[in-house]
Amino acid sequence: MTSTSAECKDKRVKVCLLGPSFDTGNLGVNALVEASIKAIVNRWPDAEVTLLGSGWVDREYRLTLFGRETQVKSMPIRFCTNVLLPNHFMVLLLYGMMLNVFRGHRMREALSRRNAYLRTILEASVVFDNTGGDSFSDIYGMGRFIKGFLRKWLVRFFGKKLVLLPQTYGPFNRRLTKVLARQILDYATLVYSRDRRGLEDVRKLIGEGRSDDRIKFIPDVGFLLDPSRPVGEEIESLEKLKSGHKALIGLNVSGLLSCISDSGDNVFKLRVNYPALIDSIVEFLMKQEGTAVLLVPHVVSLKKSGAPPRRSVPKRGYREQSDSVACERLYKLAVEKHPGRIFTVRGHYNHNETKYIIGLCDFFIGSRMHSCIAALSQGIPAVGIAYSGKFQGVFESVGVGDCVADARCCVDTEVLETISSAFQDRERIRETLRRTMPCVQREVLGMFEGLEL
Repeated sequence: MTSTSAECKDKRVKVCLLGPSFDTGNLGVNALVEASIKAIVNRWPDAEVTLLGSGWVDREYRLTLFGRETQVKSMPIRFCTNVLLPNHFMVLLLYGMMLNVFRGHRMREALSRRNAYLRTILEASVVFDNTGGDSFSDIYGMGRFIKGFLRKWLVRFFGKKLVLLPQTYGPFNRRLTKVLARQILDYATLVYSRDRRGLEDVRKLIGEGRSDDRIKFIPDVGFLLDPSRPVGEEIESLEKLKSGHKALIGLNVSGLLSCISDSGDNVFKLRVNYPALIDSIVEFLMKQEGTAVLLVPHVVSLKKSGAPPRRSVPKRGYREQSDSVACERLYKLAVEKHPGRIFTVRGHYNHNETKYIIGLCDFFIGSRMHSCIAALSQGIPAVGIAYSGKFQGVFESVGVGDCVADARCCVDTEVLETISSAFQDRERIRETLRRTMPCVQREVLGMFEGLEL
């Protein structure tokens, strides 16, 4: 297998970003994508960025970063049954095999003219990958892991430089996933982990006792995301709501954990009944003087985002529902009991706008990690209700590791104790974030300073 790299036809740095694009409905994934592009543009201001990941059709996005417009192409790699599509994984693999046999410049030029997806890969100076933040693991099932692996393996097949962006590595519960993950980790030019524990996990996977300076710690890139004020009557009402209470508390309810609990398939091995826990949290917050609760979804309707329904967890009998559905269900049950004190976000907002809404809160509780990152990055004390190990390391990276309630280890009362303690101590947490967050954001923004292309 040989490299088929092609030199860029102009002086602009051309980079590809693997993984999901902006059409998943998961605002945390969207935040990762935009924040990754922000870090890339900070290092290479005129970079031509192309997303090679999930999706159904080619798209173009315009982002405002550092006060200027950045145009980003999305060219998904498909794994569907129609293997004749020009962007199907098997078609790109076939082209790669042809280039491996017919190594002449003319063949490369001919195939590049024939297939824009192949041309994009060949012209890339580097390929970045974030694997959706936490999907470099078999925790969500083998299907998702294998697709992510094959995209990275394709990059390796073409001999392109691969940089693994800050993410969570593992857990790997199957021998096969460990073997495949090791191949990618061995090949990557740089391996960034968003938590310090992940550094040891990666080193252990690639070989104990092996010193490897490719493996580095960088906090989650989501801390870089810029908030953006939406327009509309709902936002104006929410801004008035903030001024009308002593403490506005944001609560993110996970549709994923709700539907898992409803189905009885405890895939994440939680020690709590999630819907009952959320009910208890609302009751606890209502007992605090002068508080109001704002329900904030962070995975919106997949139908609205243009994506068809998809299986998100490796169990039979259910599909992941959006947080919007879970929040609306909770709101209808709680509003009669607590009129004028519980509210829900109903508008369809993107990741930047949702971060602005979270920024209106005085305290935040989230089951989606990037909803918590949206709060923490704005200096808002937050508690994460964890269903995996990714929460702890990310919270520790900004100095608030004691604000994680791991539902795999804690029972309901222990989760409530963590929330109560953080709520009472929120001014100290706010001060900690005020000190740590600027340093964290500078560290993330500058992670490519030593990377030469």
